[in-house]
Amino acid sequence: MRIVCVDDDPIFLSILGEYLRELDPTSVTTFGDPLRVAKLAAEGKLLADVLLLDMEMPGMDGTQLCAALRATEVHRTTPIIMISSVTARDRVKGALAAGANEFLHKPLDKLELGARLSMVATVLDERARSASLAADMGSLHDQADFAFRFEDPVLPGSDVGLVDYLALENHLLGLGWAGLPGTVALGFRLRNAPWAYAHLDRMEYCDFLAETAAMIVQQMKGVRFRMAYAGAGDFVAVLERGQRVEMGELQSALQAARGPMWAAYRALGLPAPEVALGPAVQAPLIGASASRLLRTVRMRLDATAPLMPVGNWEAMPAGMVTPGTAAGRISATLH
Repeated sequence: MRIVCVDDDPIFLSILGEYLRELDPTSVTTFGDPLRVAKLAAEGKLLADVLLLDMEMPGMDGTQLCAALRATEVHRTTPIIMISSVTARDRVKGALAAGANEFLHKPLDKLELGARLSMVATVLDERARSASLAADMGSLHDQADFAFRFEDPVLPGSDVGLVDYLALENHLLGLGWAGLPGTVALGFRLRNAPWAYAHLDRMEYCDFLAETAAMIVQQMKGVRFRMAYAGAGDFVAVLERGQRVEMGELQSALQAARGPMWAAYRALGLPAPEVALGPAVQAPLIGASASRLLRTVRMRLDATAPLMPVGNWEAMPAGMVTPGTAAGRISATLH
């Protein structure tokens, strides 16, 4: 794990560097000038798996540097831990809004530092695993025994903007006590998923899920979020700090987006995806839990957007689609 530390205090940087080296990361790089770090990041020359930033620095404070890092493609999702003696709530909220994931307070506690970095390592491992799963999806078309249950949180395609569900949960865990409270999650339900699962083969079903995800992502343009497929027709999106969505407009946009897809799906003898948006769920300020947040999102979907029965698509009688024929051309026809 490559760690980059930024602090204008050389004594503290030296102490922090020693702490980190005891934890045996791949490399530790320290900087005393935040402006130089921002410049390197903008040029794509800052190599880091995690960044530790001091809040109080001359020229550019930690919050400003955090925002500058988030503005770059390379470090849009790199874990950022703020280090400071500042405890003022408005300063903490400002750093979170800029994209910080976690806070550590001076004087540093070695055990706490180690725990935070251990969590970061877990998140990075899950991201790598998700990337590997996405790369492997192409080869699954050649595997006759590729199978999964309806409720399994498969990864239908990272090319449409999805992450692995476990990676999404680990992202929430990585936000920690400072970042998770107030986090907003949205649930989307593919209401005719039971029909698609019953009538399509598994790769065709993955295509159906991927097209649904692409439609959702398209309507969420301009909003920063992470989204995963949770299984059983459910997608969960976690908004980045400070992001907001107008729920009525989003639901209307999803309905409108379905219109142009209808003819293409009809030509294949398939129903277009029926996507419903559930109520937004915000993690509480006290007692926030990653698993509870995700569970609540799906419970709200159960209450507001029940799944359609398998045979509830009147335009085509059950059994009319033969797996591997027309349905297998979903992506090719729609693109």
